[in-house]
Formats: sequence, structure tokens, C-alpha cells
Amino acid sequence: MNYFNSLPKVAYTKENGIRTIYTNLMSRASVVPSILNNLLVYYDYDVKDMDTPEIVAYKYYGDINRFWIVLYCNQINNPLWDWPLNSNKFEKYVLNKYANTLNDVHHYEIIKTTIFDPTIQPDVEKIICSEEEYNSTIENQATYNIDSKNTTIITSKKIITNYDYELELNDSKRKIKILNKEYASQLEKEFVNLMKS
Repeated sequence: MNYFNSLPKVAYTKENGIRTIYTNLMSRASVVPSILNNLLVYYDYDVKDMDTPEIVAYKYYGDINRFWIVLYCNQINNPLWDWPLNSNKFEKYVLNKYANTLNDVHHYEIIKTTIFDPTIQPDVEKIICSEEEYNSTIENQATYNIDSKNTTIITSKKIITNYDYELELNDSKRKIKILNKEYASQLEKEFVNLMKS
């Protein structure tokens, strides 16, 4: 399916009286958020450095024209900025944006890591704080016995540079959802029907 061909058309009459048909690029439909967590329909994917929506579509659906499914299922409207930059583009972007201030402080963080069970992913909370709060925070680790279970809380702190901030922001875009290929054709049909209504 060609994504742009499925979008609705709009008739526009120019000043000279000539009617022209345009594709309505502003038409939108969205995935119900709760469906994105359905393990039978979607699964998690980490975007690799050289992946593009077209490459991911080819890997999983065997068709680069299904790139729009990858974008649509992740609510990505602008792939130029909402898709993670590869390492070369990222380096050029941050150098252009920050020039000589790349290693300047963007913000300070206090990090609280709670370990309820060593076999389970710890709970990590990052709190942006002032420089004064950062300087007065003492890094430590404490273990408490709660309901006959040991819980460890680690307090640490970190200075986030402009580079660190942009890298974390870019890396956060790497976790996407991939629609199970069994449902790709069904989504295409439903999308065409939505765009007709």
C-alpha cells in the first residue's frame, strides 16, 4: 500500500477558476494507547544506529513501503526529528547546536535507585535539581528490611552536560513498538477505511 495514495483528496479552486485536487497531508488517525501494550499485537524494538523507518519496515514486513506502519504505530509525525539520529548525524547536530558549550552544564540530577529484588529491574528515579541541592546531596547506599525482604536504596548524583542531555534524548527515541506482521495487512485496510470517512 502506498501511504500517500490512501490519504483523502481535497478539491481546491484557484483564483483563475481552475479546480485542482490535492492530497490532504494533514489527515491523521491514531492508535489507541492501550493497544500498544498488547504483547500479541506489538513487540518492543531498539532502533539500531543505521536503521531508518524504511529499513525497519523491510526487516519486519519485507516491504519498504510499509515504513508508515512503523511511524504510525509509534505516533511519529516528523521522522526528521522524532526518529533517533544516527551517530554521524547526531555529532553534527550537537556540534552545530552547542558549538563551544557542548561540555557546559545543562542541569544537575539526583538519582535514587531502589532495588526490591536483585533479579528484577531496579526502580530508577532521576530528579532535576539546583546546583545547591546537588552540592548538598551526599551519595550513599542503605538497605532496609521491609516485609521480611531487603530493599536497597542508592542515592547518587550526576552533572548532565549539554552533550549528555542531547544523547539521552536521542537514545530515548530508540525504543519503539513494532506491529506483528500478521496484522500489517489488516492495519492497511483499516487505515484506508479511516481515511475515506
